[in-house]
Formats: sequence, structure tokens, C-alpha cells
Amino acid sequence: MSTKQSTSLAHLPVELLYEIYPLAQSSCLPLTCKYIYTVFKSAPSSLHAQYLIQCYNTSLQHPASSRAVGFVTKALRYPICTREVLEAIFQSPHCPPIPSARDKLQYPTVLPRHLFRNLAPRDGLGQRPWTEFDEPLPFLKFLYAHPSIPFIATNSYDGYALTRAVYAGFMPLVRFLLANGASPECKGHLAVTVAIRRKSLALVRLLVERDLPEEAPAMTSKKRRRSEVDGDSDGRSGGGSSKQSKQSKAAPGKRRKLGDRISVTPDMLKAAVKCDAGDIADYLMREKGCVPDMQTVLMMGR
Repeated sequence: MSTKQSTSLAHLPVELLYEIYPLAQSSCLPLTCKYIYTVFKSAPSSLHAQYLIQCYNTSLQHPASSRAVGFVTKALRYPICTREVLEAIFQSPHCPPIPSARDKLQYPTVLPRHLFRNLAPRDGLGQRPWTEFDEPLPFLKFLYAHPSIPFIATNSYDGYALTRAVYAGFMPLVRFLLANGASPECKGHLAVTVAIRRKSLALVRLLVERDLPEEAPAMTSKKRRRSEVDGDSDGRSGGGSSKQSKQSKAAPGKRRKLGDRISVTPDMLKAAVKCDAGDIADYLMREKGCVPDMQTVLMMGR
């Protein structure tokens, strides 16, 4: 008797699976079994880049609403799109045309929600605090600095990135997003409300107040030292310059205060009173001049 043996995907060689992967264009293929999942998880970045390019080229055959999404936005929706995969895409000869990063008239690059969905507070005892080396901050720095990536909409999905960063207490990420155009006004100041519920005065102050970048004091000191050197060299020929040099040495570098990012509202003060965040309520009333409504006054009197 002859027995027919069926060959499944799990019995195929890795090289053949690599050939099937871009042609299948299915995100479910790696989930077929543990073996195939392991094969594609350890696949080279060039293979993932080829897969994303094939998926985008196929989407170009869809209606205009699908084609309106830029290639980088489409690629970032896939969790396999890491920094290494993006670099492999840009180096590939089959890379689709990408508009210039300075061209803001094109569709902006949308930040996917999966980059921030798993951010959670680290307030527990023994938990390591957030640092600038924790993801997704290094990946975001790569995206914003890369010359081939179009203009990035930091407030994608109504400021989802900033809200999740505030919820997790990820201070370096909050600073980075604010420096790149994130607005605490999105979705009715939701990020500020989340910071108030966390009872974090530092986060509330960071979201409300606007200040010079951290590089500004260093630049000011460099300019001051340069003026001191110029004053010393000119002081040999006249006494007025040396006097000005002494004054510049004595004057400390001052940080110029800018206007606030947002205006505080009575609803913020009410939320602070409800959460029993006395320091935040005190900050909103005394420093920002927020006037409580009658309901908040009654709550404060209890």
C-alpha cells in the first residue's frame, strides 16, 4: 500500500519560507505555529522591509482613501517596523517614493498607537524609573531626526502619545513630545487631567508652563564667555570695553520666561480638589490665578 505524506509549512526549509513571506502579505502567517513564528521573528531586517514594501504596493490598488496614507505611516502601523527595518527600507532599491520631510503640504506621518499603548506607571516600590533610554523614546528620536521621514504629526489620534506618556509618568518622553509640538489642549486638556489625577505637580507644571529648551543656558554661557574674550582683547586699547567685560562677568545667565502653553481652567481646579491634590490646587490658584466656581468652593469648605 502506498501512503501519501502531506507536507505542511512547518516542514518547509527556512529559505522557502522567506520566499513565501513577502508574497503572502499576511500578518497571520507568522502565527501559524511556534516554528514559523520563531523563523520570522529571527528573520533579517531586509526581509521585513521587503514584506512592508510589498504590502504598501498592494494597497496602492485600493481606493484613494487607502492611497492617501503615506508609506512611512503605513509601515509604522506594523510592530515589525523597527529602526533597523526602516533603515533597510530606505536602502532598498524598491523603496516607494517618499516626500521630503520639509514638505508639510503632504500627508504627515502619523504616530501609531501601539508605540505608546503598553506604557504604564512605574510608581511601585522597587520599580526602575523611566529614563531617556526606554522605548519608545530612542525610536522616536530616530524618526524625528531622520531626513527621509516626512513631517510627523505629534498630536496624532487627539494627542494619544502625550496622554499615555503623562499617564505612565514618563517625564523624558513628555518633555520630548512637548518640544516637538505636542499640545496639552488635545481632547479637552485630557493630558492635564491625567496629570492631576496622578497628583503630580511636576507634570502639571510641565504641561502648563513653557520654558526655554535645556540647551538655552549653555548657549547663553558660551556667548557670555565669547563676549568676555572679546572684551579682554579690546581692553588693551580702551578702558570702556574692560568695564563692559567686568559687567558681563558679573551678570549671571538668566532664563527668559515664555508664555504658558495653555490657560488653566476652573475644571482643572475642580479636578485637583476632587483628587485631594492640595499642592496642585494651590499652584493653580496662587500662581496661575485660577478662580474656583461655586461648586469647587463648597467642595473646598468641606
